[in-house]
Amino acid sequence: MDGIFDDDLATTAKILKLDRFLILRFKYEYLPINIHLKSIPSAIVEVVYNWQLNLDDTNEKQIISYQLSDSPLTCYGWQKSPSLIKIKDKKQLNNLNINNDIFDIFDLTLLQSLLIIPLFVKRNSRNYKPLILGLLVMQNYQSRSWEISEIEVGKWMAKQVTSSILNQQTLAKVQSLVDERTTQLQVSLDVQAKLGQRMRDHIEELKRLNMIKDEFIASLSDALKTPLSNMKMGIKMLKLINKNQQSIRYLDILEDECEKEINLVNNLLTLQELESNKLTIEHQKIYLKPLLDDLYNSFSQELHYKQIKFIIDNQLNYIYTDLNSITLIIKELLHNASKFSLPQTDIKLRIYQEKSDNIIEISNYGCLINTDEQIQIFQPFYQGIQIQNITNSGTGLGLALVKSLVQNLNGIINVSSISLIKSNNYLNTFTLIFPQLSNE
Repeated sequence: MDGIFDDDLATTAKILKLDRFLILRFKYEYLPINIHLKSIPSAIVEVVYNWQLNLDDTNEKQIISYQLSDSPLTCYGWQKSPSLIKIKDKKQLNNLNINNDIFDIFDLTLLQSLLIIPLFVKRNSRNYKPLILGLLVMQNYQSRSWEISEIEVGKWMAKQVTSSILNQQTLAKVQSLVDERTTQLQVSLDVQAKLGQRMRDHIEELKRLNMIKDEFIASLSDALKTPLSNMKMGIKMLKLINKNQQSIRYLDILEDECEKEINLVNNLLTLQELESNKLTIEHQKIYLKPLLDDLYNSFSQELHYKQIKFIIDNQLNYIYTDLNSITLIIKELLHNASKFSLPQTDIKLRIYQEKSDNIIEISNYGCLINTDEQIQIFQPFYQGIQIQNITNSGTGLGLALVKSLVQNLNGIINVSSISLIKSNNYLNTFTLIFPQLSNE
């Protein structure tokens, strides 16, 4: 017992003038459920309350335990359960033909009258024997006729003790479950801590490798820029002194390829600066006419050879943004449109204002850019599914650089691909949306 009812039980035992009062609790190896079961189950009996008259310690704290089969009176109480056993004198006790029992529990030399009340819980089904939790035992060392009122008091105490045992069992199960969950949680926390440490180690390693990568790209880019610039200068000098048309045509090819390599190195450097947040932005008032005139002059001849018309529709006088970034963005998008436009079509650059945003649209006629590809084309080194050969594919850095630059300017870039009526071609449009800024 938990000690809560000890004083009440002792007081009740004194009022009933008992010589000894015990509470026995059963611990089964398996639960007997068959109502017709007559054999004694394997169980340990614990004496959880032991009160004796004329003893200083009214309840012995040391728990006595024994096997159920070792005590004939305890077995008899279990077999008769859920009925109680009432023995009024020595003669009735002798009729049970019990010669020996556990002396510390049932002293047959002194015992004269006995009342055994089962502690039980009813089952939901009639086919199941009630669950016998234990026995409440009242002993007297003289003959005694048990009164109805005394038996009712004993039944009432049995109900209270049964409720206490059930509460203890429930609490023990809850505590066991809490301990189990606490152990599992601790194991989980330990695992998470180890995984967290591993992740931190991996992050530190990635930072270190990323730093090495940045340093490598920076040193490689610087090492490439100088010889490429010298090559470009050398090609121009050769073109000035060489009047042979065939040689000039080859020199033009060399100059174009050299320019591509220079752009690649510059793009790598710019992407590295964007990723490491080292790219400086200087917002300024940019008048669009000179910028657009330069763009037209740069692309018009190239587009003319491809039989593509370059149309500029500008509705703004100026915008307030970073000159280098916006120039590089538009150049990359125009270069991309030039590569993938169909012959005898138009490339249109449109700049206008909508509500509080500045809008830049670059449209061309070409192949379908499906929904999945509209997301992937901004990934570094991605090559589109419509690419026919590696010569025309480029490096796959242009659109990745464009998106990074647009985001760095707090802008948004969208792509649409609209099918043309009675044609297998599509109108592809890159739309840039920038918040309208002012030098104020």
